[in-house]
Amino acid sequence: MTVLDHLSLQGQYDFKLVALSCAIAVFASFASLNLAERIRSSSGGARLLWLTGSAFALGGGIWSMHFVAMLAFSMPVTISYEFWWTLGSMLLAVLATAGGYALIAFGSLQPSRLLLAGVVTGTGVAVMHYAGMSAMVMQATIAYDRALFLLSIAIAITAATVALWLSFRLEGAWHKLGASIVMGAAIAGMHFTGMGAASFALCLTNDPTSAGIDAQLLAVAIAGATFVILSLGLSSALFDQRMARRATVDAEKLMRNERRYRSLVSNSSDIIAVLDAEGRITYESPSAKRILGYDSAALLGRPLTDFVIAEDDVVARSLIERLRGSRKPEAGSDDAARIKGEIRCRNVGGETIDLEFVGINMLDDADIGGLVLNLRDITERNRVAAELRAAKARAESANQSKTQFLANISHELRTPLNAIIGFSDIIRRTDGEAGEYATHIADAGRRLLTVVSDVLDMSRLESGGLILDRRECRIDEVLEIAVENARPLFDAKQQPLDLRIEPGIADIAADGKRLAQLFANLLSNASKFTPERGRVLVMAKPLKKGVTIAIADTGIGMTHEQIVLACKPFGQVQGHLARTQEGAGLGLPIARGLTRQHGGELHIESRPGQGTTVVLTLPPGAAP
Repeated sequence: MTVLDHLSLQGQYDFKLVALSCAIAVFASFASLNLAERIRSSSGGARLLWLTGSAFALGGGIWSMHFVAMLAFSMPVTISYEFWWTLGSMLLAVLATAGGYALIAFGSLQPSRLLLAGVVTGTGVAVMHYAGMSAMVMQATIAYDRALFLLSIAIAITAATVALWLSFRLEGAWHKLGASIVMGAAIAGMHFTGMGAASFALCLTNDPTSAGIDAQLLAVAIAGATFVILSLGLSSALFDQRMARRATVDAEKLMRNERRYRSLVSNSSDIIAVLDAEGRITYESPSAKRILGYDSAALLGRPLTDFVIAEDDVVARSLIERLRGSRKPEAGSDDAARIKGEIRCRNVGGETIDLEFVGINMLDDADIGGLVLNLRDITERNRVAAELRAAKARAESANQSKTQFLANISHELRTPLNAIIGFSDIIRRTDGEAGEYATHIADAGRRLLTVVSDVLDMSRLESGGLILDRRECRIDEVLEIAVENARPLFDAKQQPLDLRIEPGIADIAADGKRLAQLFANLLSNASKFTPERGRVLVMAKPLKKGVTIAIADTGIGMTHEQIVLACKPFGQVQGHLARTQEGAGLGLPIARGLTRQHGGELHIESRPGQGTTVVLTLPPGAAP
């Protein structure tokens, strides 16, 4: 042994490679933190897979950081690395990290368990470091300062404990980035403390030609492979996190939808129930308690028919049987597959409740597997409907009684009125005042007889008791006769009355006597509400089916509200001219009623001060 054998060797660092080794440590920590996050949220084989990935990320990253940092350290001797020691040191790092992660991932995060995991991992990392140092092949020997040696192990254990705690505690990218920097600094601190504990002495007896891996080639290969592995691991972790967040969002959305549907069902005013194939209740909404008063325990498992009144038992069984045999409704369809009806049930107090029954067969639906019913309480609706029917019946009965009364009173009035008119005609043939009085009596009697007849006709029209005597009718002839009969009335007020009938008007099936009455009422109104020397025009023209007739005057006219009033029985339009005219307000309502009785329509167009036009359309009718 020569003096040179004891010569101390001083090493130097390439700070670019030192920075690279620190970056590897931080990058490995960040990748490991992201992968470790998936361990506790997974189960079974997936958890084991994420555990392996995390161990390779952190253990392999520490190992890679070690050899890149060793490449940064140079001495005046050639350095290579023994293959098996190098490979063994990597396996030690991965296994130590996996053991620490396993202690935490498959158990509770208690302080004692965390400390044990930190000791296992930190010791494994320290062993990896010094095993890697032992893999160095060079013409030099290594000696260690005991204090710095123990300090490096303490740093390794502390760094591992902090790393494991952060791996299962932190959430959020920024928190993980900060933790990765802390972990990377701790790993680098452990390595360079261990390097500080080492001292190198020249030893020429060592064989520098022993088989070893070139340091630069090893470091570059390790660094490149490590970045690829960590990138893949980090990418898979980030992708899995994104998918997990999306799954979480979807799950929360589904939960919100479920809560919303549950809330809708819980607050529904109708009973929503599900029956099994035998008709037994398997689900009922909370509204059943409010409507029927029964608790769930009293309803579930019992047939629906147990709560139906005896009179509706057959109806209820028939509805359920029809529902059982129906098909499930398709998307977009509605009533085709729904079974509807009404049943009556007794509530907990014994009162009868009317329920509208709407059912859908969903026995084949895996999520429901039953007959879905919507039972709506229609007790109040049926009560109101029954009251309306009773009121309608009473009104019809009263109307019939009124019609009968008017018919009787009309008969009783017609007989004495005809006698009064007849005797007054005899008396007026005499000379003197008695004859003049008799004329007034006869005129008054005829007006009263007309009013009685109009009242009776109006009553028959309202009750549907007016029967038309339909015959083949020449509408133009009926109209000509009506105009000629009304002409004296128009001449007395010096009102020109024109009649225009277009050729081609066909015969219609109608009651000629009633049509004459209809035209007479309309002509009388036209004259009555038209001032002296005003004009009235009557026009008739054929249609493809039927005939249309218009009676236009230059009278006082009416507003829309007055038209509505004039069309009502006994309606009186209070105009300056109308107040001087006699009448019971039945002419226009009777005209409209007779038109509709013939299947036609009567329409009024009028404006105040611009006259009125009454247009009526009559169909051909049916041949008698």
